[in-house]
Amino acid sequence: MMKHLLAALAIATFTLGSAAASPEETAKTFIEQGVSKAIAILQETKPDDPARAARFRDFVDEVIDTRSVAQFTLGHYRKGADPKLVRAFETQFREYATASYESRLGLYGGQTISLKNAIARKDTDVLVKGTINAADGRHLADVAFRVLTTAKGPQLFDVQVEGIWLAVEQRSQFGNFLGQHNGDIQKLVDFLADETARLRSGDGGSGTIAAGG
Repeated sequence: MMKHLLAALAIATFTLGSAAASPEETAKTFIEQGVSKAIAILQETKPDDPARAARFRDFVDEVIDTRSVAQFTLGHYRKGADPKLVRAFETQFREYATASYESRLGLYGGQTISLKNAIARKDTDVLVKGTINAADGRHLADVAFRVLTTAKGPQLFDVQVEGIWLAVEQRSQFGNFLGQHNGDIQKLVDFLADETARLRSGDGGSGTIAAGG
């Protein structure tokens, strides 16, 4: 549960906007400018306030390239799949991811993110490293953000918390699910729809997307 909270906090520290600068500076600025906005959303709204969910949903839509992440998490199952089914998965993945982070934000308790350095893997692919800290300054976790340059500008592709890349973990879990269900993407779409509904009802979901009957 703590990992999900830390990831939700990490995801919620972004906003659009960058000046003419090096790829590293642009990516770091992209994150830095979002910290105050994200914390404001968390501090100005309560966990059960519909305004928090709405503001965070808009925030996620602005900063995360959910379509690319969804395609990545499908792995080799995307190859040769019905394009309409892939689009349905992309849509449901966006809803699931947003609901998941919304539910974890209810655990927010004043955590902060301190940024350290940025490393350009290439001009359009930068890792920004930092730490997540408790309200009293205690170190909670190391974190890294993978920021890609897209037609929309900087976009978040993945977050690493304590060595675990979340999109990579989801890709593994989705692969396990599809392997157990003969590669049926529709079953994964249906499962994520059920999980999304449970998360938004406050039930918390199953805790794993690799399960299912």
